[in-house]
Amino acid sequence: MTELTAVRPDAGTVIFNLPDYRGLDAEILAFGQRRIHVESTAEAGCPSCGVIGARRHSRRRQRIRDILVAGPVEVLWSKYRYFCDEALCARKTFVESTPQVPRRARSTRRLRDALVSAVINSGRAAAEAAAAHGVSWWLVQDALNQAATQLPDVDRLRPRMLGIDEHRFRSVRFFKDPETNQWKRYEPWMATIVDLDTGQVLGIVDGRDSKGVGAWLFARPLTWRLGVQVVAIDPSAAFRKALRMWLPRTAVSVDAFHLVKLANDALTGVRQRLSQEVRGRRRGPRTRPGPIGACCCAPATASRRPGWSASPMSSARMTPPGSCRQPGR
Repeated sequence: MTELTAVRPDAGTVIFNLPDYRGLDAEILAFGQRRIHVESTAEAGCPSCGVIGARRHSRRRQRIRDILVAGPVEVLWSKYRYFCDEALCARKTFVESTPQVPRRARSTRRLRDALVSAVINSGRAAAEAAAAHGVSWWLVQDALNQAATQLPDVDRLRPRMLGIDEHRFRSVRFFKDPETNQWKRYEPWMATIVDLDTGQVLGIVDGRDSKGVGAWLFARPLTWRLGVQVVAIDPSAAFRKALRMWLPRTAVSVDAFHLVKLANDALTGVRQRLSQEVRGRRRGPRTRPGPIGACCCAPATASRRPGWSASPMSSARMTPPGSCRQPGR
C-alpha cells in the first residue's frame, strides 16, 4: 500500500499556483475585489550565517503584487520574523524570503517575468503592459532595466549575426567642469549589441563612438569573433570603424529602415532641386500677388478693373482684418 509522504495541497493553493506558498483564506471585499491570504511553506534561513530558523519572533502581513488570476487579486502574505539560533552570528533576527518574493521586494517574480515577456516577446508598450496587469509604469520599466542588466556569459555563446545600434536614454544634460569652470554639453548615449538569431542582449556600452564598441569586441575571444558572419548596423562611421578593426572578415549589413530612409531623403532632395530649377520657386502653395503685409480680407480701396470702384455691399461682407491665415505670410 502506497501512502503519501507530503501534505496534499488544497484546491485554493492549486488554483493560485504560487511556488513555496499555500493559501490560508480568501474573501471578497465590498467593491468586488478578491483578497487571498497566503503563507510561505519554504524553510527560512538567516541571510548572514545560513542557519535555518526554528523559533518565530513575530508576524506581520505584507501586501504583494501578483499576476491576474481570473481578474485582479489582492495578496496578503503572513510574513514571519525568526530568531537566529547561531550564537556567533551578529544578526539576532531575520525576516523570511522566498525565490518568488526576495528580500525588500513588493511584487512576485512571476509578475515581473510576465511584464518583461509582454513588452519584449509580444511587442507591447510599457504603458499598455502596465494597464493590462494593473501596475504602474515604473514597475514595468524597473523590470525591463533589471532584465537588461542581467546579461549572460557572452564568451560561452556562439552568435552568428549581431546587431549594433545606439540609444539615448535621457535628455541632454549640462555639467560644469570644476577645472575649467565651463559648462559642457553631455548627451547620454549608449550602444547595444544583440544577437539577431535569438534577440538576446549581449552587451551595453557607454557612448556611440568606435572606442566603446571596439573595446567590447576586443574583450571577446578570437574564436568568438571568427564565428560572427554578419553584423547589422545603421549608417554609422564609428561602428564601421570598430568592425573594420576587430571584425575585418565579417559582412556588414545596413538595416532596412535606415536604407529606405536614405533613399527617400535623396529622392526628396532631387525633386526639390528640380522643382526650384524648372519653376523658379520652392515646392509649396502659391502666395497671392500683392504688397508684403497685405491681407485678402482687408476692405478693398481700389478695383481690379480700371474705372470700377468697390461697392458698399462688398465691403460689408468682408471678414475682419487679420482673420485669414495665408501660407507664407
